[in-house]
Amino acid sequence: MAIEIKQNSFLFGANSAFIEELYQRYLADPNSVDPDWARFFAGLNEDAGEVLKELRGASWSPKVTRVITNGENGVEPFAEGTPPPVAGTLAGAGNEEIRAATLDSIRALMLIRAYRVRGHLLADLDPLGLEERPPHPELEPATYGFTEADYDREIFINYVLGLETATLRKILKVVKQTYCAKVGVEFMHIQEPDEKAWIQERVESTRNAPEFSSDEKKMIYRDLVEAEGFEQFLQVKHTGTKRFGLDGAETTITALEEIIHSARRLGAEEIVLGMPHRGRLNVLANIMHKPYAAIFSEFQGNPANPEDVQGSGDVKYHLGTSADREFEGATLHLSLNPNPSHLEAVNPVVVGKVRAKQAQRDDSERIKVLAILMHGDAAFAGQGLVAETFDFSGLRGYRTGGTVHLIVNNQIGFTTSPNYSRSSPYPSDVAKMVQAPIFHVNGDDPEAVVHVARTAIEYRQLFRKDVVIDMFCYRRFGHNEGDEPSFTQPLMYRKIKDHPTTREIYARRLAAEGVLGEDEAEEIRNDFRRRLEQEFEASKSYKPNKADWLEGAWTGFEVASGDVRRGETVVDEEVLIEIGRVLSQRPENLNIHPRIGRLLDAKRRMFETGEGIDWATAEALAFGTLLVEGTRVRFSGQDSARGTFSHRHAVLVDQGTEKRFVPLNHLRRDQAPFEIIDSPLSEASVLGFEYGYSTAEPNVLVLWEAQFGDFANGAQVIIDQFIASG
Repeated sequence: MAIEIKQNSFLFGANSAFIEELYQRYLADPNSVDPDWARFFAGLNEDAGEVLKELRGASWSPKVTRVITNGENGVEPFAEGTPPPVAGTLAGAGNEEIRAATLDSIRALMLIRAYRVRGHLLADLDPLGLEERPPHPELEPATYGFTEADYDREIFINYVLGLETATLRKILKVVKQTYCAKVGVEFMHIQEPDEKAWIQERVESTRNAPEFSSDEKKMIYRDLVEAEGFEQFLQVKHTGTKRFGLDGAETTITALEEIIHSARRLGAEEIVLGMPHRGRLNVLANIMHKPYAAIFSEFQGNPANPEDVQGSGDVKYHLGTSADREFEGATLHLSLNPNPSHLEAVNPVVVGKVRAKQAQRDDSERIKVLAILMHGDAAFAGQGLVAETFDFSGLRGYRTGGTVHLIVNNQIGFTTSPNYSRSSPYPSDVAKMVQAPIFHVNGDDPEAVVHVARTAIEYRQLFRKDVVIDMFCYRRFGHNEGDEPSFTQPLMYRKIKDHPTTREIYARRLAAEGVLGEDEAEEIRNDFRRRLEQEFEASKSYKPNKADWLEGAWTGFEVASGDVRRGETVVDEEVLIEIGRVLSQRPENLNIHPRIGRLLDAKRRMFETGEGIDWATAEALAFGTLLVEGTRVRFSGQDSARGTFSHRHAVLVDQGTEKRFVPLNHLRRDQAPFEIIDSPLSEASVLGFEYGYSTAEPNVLVLWEAQFGDFANGAQVIIDQFIASG
């Protein structure tokens, strides 16, 4: 039967190119092909061209390589590597049987492609089931001309979906399992074929639901026990105290644990995390392994830092920390940035910090150090810093090889529902500006969350690009634990009141599978509760003994006092003359602009006479003296290389080739590098990036230049909440 289908469809082996070639001729001139084929192609919709590209089957599937002669229809298929026959020889192939089988195949592929593009619209993502998922016409077989009578007819699809042939009924079952279950995937907007094919293989080869071992399932359950148990313990011990808990989104911990574990397996040595206040205490405890006793001590009003550390501190759900985690004998360093309640403001700070750490580790491939950014759904869609930070992803002076974004989508922003806070279907749509793949997942399915987290970090490490996880969940309490959410969302919170926790749902699932009995599951919970009680007792006498952000590259630095604060500013006159000679010299083999030549001549006269030295020249001298002393300089801002007022010209451009030449990088052989960067047209994100860079690298002079003086106010949140507040 399969042989007959393949013979009639022409879509097998090398003969798939036959249809592609014929269709391209039709597009160029409909009269150049047999009238029967012209009518056939005319009946296809605008997606036909994309579908015809897939006729050779999935890139990850086995291929049919043989060519079968269809003598009955008078057609001799062409051998692989030879051109298809000319249009005039195709008339004998135009019988109704061939066209019907070919049309079945093409329409089936169009339906499959529609599910790849739109299947996420029907995915079961909302744990509460509040959101209606209306049918979409492009996902209906009738749209492609199929009727009920066609559902059980074998169709040749050439290993698309991993199947050589399948009935329409089977095809629908597979695409719904893959694209419409607990995971929805948006990836067809990606322009790079290799990236798109990789994601397609990862989700279709497993039907988006890979198998987990019993040990893996038990580990997932333990993560849920710790995430849920920590929040419930705080609720009992400190009822009504603000903690911005993770209740309803406990699989956040499951996702993070998988990301960092897989990142280490894939070569990461350090991860920098940024996140809002919701769930931060849970992340501090269960991901960063900050002692439970330390957190409980802070709830009792005790300081988070040793007494000898300067500063007034902050609320406990703004604090950061750093830690080393061990995975199979390999160490992974984690640092969670502190940040204010100004949502998304920490994003560029984290990315800048990652860039600095990559430089420290000589991580040119950008695999050793990466960023994880967590977001709320309302803020991800609403705050412009999200898009501004995405804009860094491909820029030479800022790229870090991609960030893993985790949206904790609790489907509400304080009291505002999504239909009042964004115009897009998902909060994640802004990520499409950089063609990031987006994985939507139901947070009440921990195994789906782990699968998506693993896929996301593998994509990031392989392609060095941003990736987004949009985890649908809910917020069991109000915006904070003392808030009453039913004032504004009565229906949602009526549903939440009766909704079991994710741990309870998963425990029942494991019991039904025979993986974890009820008694064993309960004993795991009891063990964790006993551990928390012990930590609570220890918290009553807990004393912090270090400030971990003063370690690493900052080790040995102390706060300067008295005259030491002025520093050493004197340099020998000979050094200034040496630097000035280079700054005023016309570079060899560089066709500079005539006006730049006159500018360099004027600088030379400045150094010869010692008179008329302007601001730009003095600035260049200051940078140069640092560079020859061995201190790197990183300088960025809008149009900084030339200077807004055409005054700096730190980069000279060849007028014929646009080759760039930086005089300050040609002072001495053993000098430190000078980096001057024309930034994107943003104030807040760029200042945030450079601030983040400076916090990780105290041995570099990091500068940001506002294009005009009052343009600095575009970065006011960064100035107020990070720089001025220390």
